[in-house]
Amino acid sequence: MSVFKEAVQSRCCCALRYRDQAQVRVVEPHAVYEDASGEIIVDCYQVSGHSESGRTPPFWRPFRICKISAAALLKRTFAPRHSEGFSATRSRYRNGLICAVSDPGAPVLRPPVSPSAPVGPFRPARTSRR
Repeated sequence: MSVFKEAVQSRCCCALRYRDQAQVRVVEPHAVYEDASGEIIVDCYQVSGHSESGRTPPFWRPFRICKISAAALLKRTFAPRHSEGFSATRSRYRNGLICAVSDPGAPVLRPPVSPSAPVGPFRPARTSRR
């Protein structure tokens, strides 16, 4: 969860793998919150990568932290997507908002680690040569 809190605060994109899938998704994390059942969720705007549903990014997507198998901060930063529908006042965040991106004009906090260095258990997928 700390990778996503840091990404939200610094407005850095993340690369992630979901449910032990080999494919990588690139997302803009906008909010981390606890849902009604106590599960930690990160609301993201997925900008590229795999989509199990077959949708073509970009689109909004919640990810359950417990199902993210790997994540890393990227150098790329983003502006909050208020015009695409993000609002920290949504009812789903009322009881368990942990962090959310700030207004577009607010200063960006830079991550304390090198943004090119992987954070967490993210490792490139193994490829087999034939």
